[in-house]
Amino acid sequence: MRFLAPIATSLALVLAACGGVTTAADGTCPRIGVLQDAANYPLKDSAGNIRALARLSVSRATACTYNKSNTAETGFSTMRTVLNVRAEAARAETASMRNVEVPVIVATVSADGLLTGRHRLTMDVPISATGTGNAEEQVEVVISYKGSGEAEQHRIVVAFDLGRDEVLLNRSRVGR
Repeated sequence: MRFLAPIATSLALVLAACGGVTTAADGTCPRIGVLQDAANYPLKDSAGNIRALARLSVSRATACTYNKSNTAETGFSTMRTVLNVRAEAARAETASMRNVEVPVIVATVSADGLLTGRHRLTMDVPISATGTGNAEEQVEVVISYKGSGEAEQHRIVVAFDLGRDEVLLNRSRVGR
C-alpha cells in the first residue's frame, strides 16, 4: 500500500489548487502555504499506535525574483524564490526515538489547478531529551510560466508525503 502514498499526496495537492524583454527583478510573489490535509505526519509503531507526530510550516526566505529576458524567444518567463520549510516533532512519553525522518513535498500549482512542479525532500528532525525537536531546510522554487506577466496566480504548497490513511487521519483531527 505504500506505493499509493505519493499518489494520495499528489491528488491532494492538485485538489488544493484553487512579452516584454526585461532583466531579473523583484516582483509579486505567489501565495505559499501548507496543505492542511497533509500538515501532520503521524509516526506509528507496528501495532498502529502513534509514537510521534510531526507538524509542518513554511515561510518565505527571499523575495520573488523574475527573469523575463527570454520571453520574446521562448514565450516563457521564470520566477524564483527560496522558502524556509520547518518540521517540528514531538514523541509520545513512552517512545524512545532520538530522531524522526519525514518526507516532504514542495509543489507549485498553476492558476487553473494544474500541478506544475514538485520537489521531494526528506527532513531529519532530532528529538531532544524533552521529547520535542525541529528542523528547517531552505528550498528554492522556480516557476516557469507563459508570457511576461507575473506568477502571482500560481500557488506554492508544502505537504508531508502521506498515504491515504494518514490523510484521512489528518482530516478527522480537524473535524472534516
